[in-house]
Amino acid sequence: MSYRLDLNSLDELASRLPFHLDSSAEVNEAYSMYVRTPSPQAAKLVDLWTYCFIRRYYLIKFLKDHSFQSGELESVVEQAYKKVERGRALLKQDDRYAQWVSVVCKNNFINFVSRRSHVTTVEDVEVLDDFEILEGALTQYPEGSDPEVDAGVLFVALAHAIEKLPSFLRNVTRMRFVEQLSYEEISRLTGLSIATVRAYIHKACTRFRNDPGLSAFKSWYR
Repeated sequence: MSYRLDLNSLDELASRLPFHLDSSAEVNEAYSMYVRTPSPQAAKLVDLWTYCFIRRYYLIKFLKDHSFQSGELESVVEQAYKKVERGRALLKQDDRYAQWVSVVCKNNFINFVSRRSHVTTVEDVEVLDDFEILEGALTQYPEGSDPEVDAGVLFVALAHAIEKLPSFLRNVTRMRFVEQLSYEEISRLTGLSIATVRAYIHKACTRFRNDPGLSAFKSWYR
């Protein structure tokens, strides 16, 4: 399989959309309209964007790593698409659909790589440590839920919480939780000391504990 040819074919399919694949605001508006007034046309538009975005996401990943097998591409795309379909009912903020789908793709890819290599990176541990500061270690999801989809829903709530932070905390917190940069990378990009970066993240986590959007997830933690 030629991933580049597949990517070109996908671009042709995506050209049928009335907006670019990366136009998050327009995607979210289309999804909100679909939620408010469902119709076959609206559903087709949302499904087309979702499929094209998911497939392009993994095509790019497979282009960068030649160790992945072509048969694995179809499997991981199907897994992500099914997770999105199942998780839509859990998504309360319909104006963040594009961001949520991106997170589902990312989490699914992390699990895919982990299953292949059975290796946990240092960076993964660092991100978990920050979430432990926020809420404590996640030990159990509600019965019948999908952990990867729930992680996407949590991300959307977190994105809203970040937007409410004071401006001096917002950028650093977004780099840490959304872009998942290390403290060293954030320090280099912002010019802040690592100690200051850690202090800012701690301040943000303290505010998150009282955020109403994140409070809905407290019952998931022991």
